[in-house]
Amino acid sequence: MFYSILGKEKCEDSEKISIFTDFNLNVCISYMNNLVKGYDLQKLYENIPKESETTKYRRKITSDMQNEAVFKAFDRYAKQVARAVSYEKKSTYSNLIYQKQKWHLDSLLIYIQAVEQLLDDLKRQSSYSDAMEELVSYLYEVTKSEAFVKGKELVQNLHQSMEEMKMIFSLQKNKVVWEEKSEGEFFAERMAKAFAAAKKPGQAVNVNKETELTLLERNLAERQIKRQNWDGMLETLLRIQMDEKLVQLAEDVQYYLGFFLLVRDMKGRGYSFCMPEETDKLEVKQGYDLALALRSEKEVIANDCNLQKDERFFVITGANGGGKTTYARMIGQILYFAKMGLLVPCEKAGVPNYTTILSHFSNDESEMSGKGKLVEELTRLKPMMQEKWSGSFVILNELFTTAATWDAGIMGQKVLDYFMSHDCYGIYVTHIQSLAKERGGLVSLVAELADDHHTRSFKITRKPASEAEYEDSLITKYNMTENQMKAVIGHED
Repeated sequence: MFYSILGKEKCEDSEKISIFTDFNLNVCISYMNNLVKGYDLQKLYENIPKESETTKYRRKITSDMQNEAVFKAFDRYAKQVARAVSYEKKSTYSNLIYQKQKWHLDSLLIYIQAVEQLLDDLKRQSSYSDAMEELVSYLYEVTKSEAFVKGKELVQNLHQSMEEMKMIFSLQKNKVVWEEKSEGEFFAERMAKAFAAAKKPGQAVNVNKETELTLLERNLAERQIKRQNWDGMLETLLRIQMDEKLVQLAEDVQYYLGFFLLVRDMKGRGYSFCMPEETDKLEVKQGYDLALALRSEKEVIANDCNLQKDERFFVITGANGGGKTTYARMIGQILYFAKMGLLVPCEKAGVPNYTTILSHFSNDESEMSGKGKLVEELTRLKPMMQEKWSGSFVILNELFTTAATWDAGIMGQKVLDYFMSHDCYGIYVTHIQSLAKERGGLVSLVAELADDHHTRSFKITRKPASEAEYEDSLITKYNMTENQMKAVIGHED
């Protein structure tokens, strides 16, 4: 049975969690919002599935959406239903009964055509997932129902009758007279002929932009409705409503449409996406920071990740500005999009079914809260270390930078020990070399420098932490190379 194209799990308001700012996911969501125009995807993307079945369901729909014909079918459907909904709103807020009925008629006509078109489009596909089959079955059920069939007949008959309705007026001294006859050359036809030479194909002529009836139009509409005995049909029409699930479908499908529009843009720039496999170890080939790529004109450096079954935490050290935080964000984004049932920004990915994604990235001292940076960090860490997060993936970035190195090392070690002892996996980015000492379940990664020991390569590799390499980078950062120091003190050889 079909519930939603997002799965059976109920979409509820969720608390704002740190991963959206820590991983710069808001950049990705904002980019998609600009592509779908008229929709706000924030709520859809803030609801992270709690059940693995929801993730699996969305992956099936995502696979279907990679078919360009399916994508276009849903894009067309969403636009048609959005138009129908806009007409229905005009009907709701109109104070004129005949105007209300006409807006409702137009709304239903567009909706009926959209539903039937979507069903036809999907039936033409040679294959699709069992998740999509649920929707197709529901569309069959709706379109074959007595209510839909009778409603369609009424809507089409009324619409055709109104489209064929024509009126002839004549000027008699100081009066406009409505002729009862229905033959002759109509004003609209005469105007069309008059402007035919200058008219471009598909361009309307003599379009009335007003959406409310004038007094004359109201009186004429009332007389014509009574004359044609449409009163009862129009009253019946108001009792016919669009199917709630199919109206919601037009909104929910923006979740996929917006994402694939983003993917199309990024693939056009040479970036890769793939469908992640569910595996028992984390493995990423040529992953990149999607948010950074969206904002950067330069090519973003890609990296690999391989966390084996017996490994739990990566501790990343190395040069400042060497890509450590970018690497952490890259992994966070891949885990997030994998859990959302979407493609992930890399060439290939195997992702375990982690129960939750947690993050803690260092913030600047908060003037509004009045707390120092260390207190702010401990306040944010407290709830993370009071609940059981077994099976979660935790990404920690540059904690305790304002504390003394010894204290920061002790606190960092306690944080690592806590999460590892509670069956968590993760990444810890730090400037403290001692935390990267390899032991059971912990692996050292280093942000490498080029051969000159100064230039950042932005490549993250497995290797023991190097004090010398880190110190070289600090010397460069603070302009303390031999030549720079000589220049400062005015020394010459």
